[in-house]
Amino acid sequence: MSTIAILKDCKEAEKAMILAACQPQDNILFFDDDASMLSSQCAGDIEIIFGEPDVDTVNALPRLRWIQMTWAGANKYTSSPDYPAAVVLTSASGAFGGVISEHIMAGILALYKNLRAYRNQLMQGDWQLLSGDDSIEGKRALILGMGDIGTHTARKLQAFGAVTVGICRSARTSAEYFDECCDISRLDEQLQNADLIISALPGTNETRGLINSARIAKMNKTAIFANVGRGFVVDTEALTQALQQGRLRGAALDVTDPEPLPCTHPLRSMDNVILTPHVSGISWGENDLTRRKIINIFTDNLRRDANGGQLLHRIDLARGY
Repeated sequence: MSTIAILKDCKEAEKAMILAACQPQDNILFFDDDASMLSSQCAGDIEIIFGEPDVDTVNALPRLRWIQMTWAGANKYTSSPDYPAAVVLTSASGAFGGVISEHIMAGILALYKNLRAYRNQLMQGDWQLLSGDDSIEGKRALILGMGDIGTHTARKLQAFGAVTVGICRSARTSAEYFDECCDISRLDEQLQNADLIISALPGTNETRGLINSARIAKMNKTAIFANVGRGFVVDTEALTQALQQGRLRGAALDVTDPEPLPCTHPLRSMDNVILTPHVSGISWGENDLTRRKIINIFTDNLRRDANGGQLLHRIDLARGY
């Protein structure tokens, strides 16, 4: 028997899916977003958590052996020196590729079609043709990160007629939806040839500051940079200066460093920037499709756990993803 704590506010259908995947003898506790109750209800018995408790809470649960996150990124835990290595951590990677790639496409298209600039113009009472309309077709798209998000993005870009180039840690000869594959050693070379640069990288020590001022300087002035991974992958001030000085066409940013940006930061008000507050892949929001995918990952892992199988999407604490 396992005692399983559900920290998310689940709908009745979602609760039924979880209960159907559990063993008859399991004790399932639904906390409905009130993680504070963990300290008072069966804390000594909880072995499995669905959700994202604080590290202090994790350390206060003596029998806890596995956390299934509803997030794809694990920075909250991998960056903490106090996270107990004995507690297995699994992510919801695989649930977000569809929605986040849609967000990327929306940002790129908004920039290519001047949608923000047109809206601002119309609100000021003008009705004029703006220059600079462009198309994705024929563009060379460099995608940093060839996981679930990168692959979904490549698929959509190919459908629009773009050439897709993937960058990953280790070399691959080929990958579905990528016209070319490169390892990280070729990043500088590829930046110079890209029309679209899309970062879907996880937050690790290796990726921190990867897109620095020198690499931003290598980008074409007609290029668009998009970031849906982690804000600290990019030098924010170097990116801001490049956009202000016309050394980049535009940016679509769902993550920033710092986050949130100060209210007076220039990126908030620039016509050539599409800025959103880390919402491209809300893990437990109103998107029922995403929620169902997360539940499916969890219930699959519950069955694997009960049968002694290997859990999917297990985080390597040393690597950070």
